Amino acid sequence: MKNYIAILVLALLAVFPASAASPFDGKIIALDAGHGGGETGAVGNCSGIAVIEADVNFYVRAELEKILDANHVAYFEVPRIDSRKDRVAAAEGAGSSVLISIHHNGSLNITADYTQSFVTQRNDKIFARYIHPAIASALKLRDKGIKNDGYGMTVYGSLPGVLTEAYFITNTEAACDFLKYRDNGATNTRVQKEAQAMYDGLYSYFSR
Repeated sequence: MKNYIAILVLALLAVFPASAASPFDGKIIALDAGHGGGETGAVGNCSGIAVIEADVNFYVRAELEKILDANHVAYFEVPRIDSRKDRVAAAEGAGSSVLISIHHNGSLNITADYTQSFVTQRNDKIFARYIHPAIASALKLRDKGIKNDGYGMTVYGSLPGVLTEAYFITNTEAACDFLKYRDNGATNTRVQKEAQAMYDGLYSYFSR
């Protein structure tokens, strides 16, 4: 009888195998849509229509959240308040494992465009080495690398974090690409590529 039960259990396991553990198990991703709370950030332009960095940051976060939801990954929306220190404190208070602060660059030169990220602490650098290359590879822009900064959200707290500047929203092509995504439902846009790249980087980081 015992042998019969053992054979039955093995047969059931073969038909209904246990779900593979996810690298995201027990993890919470803090997502900060940079600026907001009265700040616009950089402002681009496409055919006379203003494109606000704070809006782009918000849409990238929303796109990334769709991917995280589809893969059953827990995340925390960092409140869009003025104080960067308070934003980090909120992320830490939620028990977050890492923090991505989503930004897009700006310049008076409307042709300027490249990918760059900023960190402060040692654990930020380790985390950024997974997130930044994924974004740079996905967007195929000039890669200006990961730089140390003394002003962004990574200055505060001890949470591994990265402040991303995926591209220049003041670049005319980038601004128009965003409007195609937001207003016309275009696919394969920078917003979607950036969000997918962030997910891929997160997956690699937690799988290491």
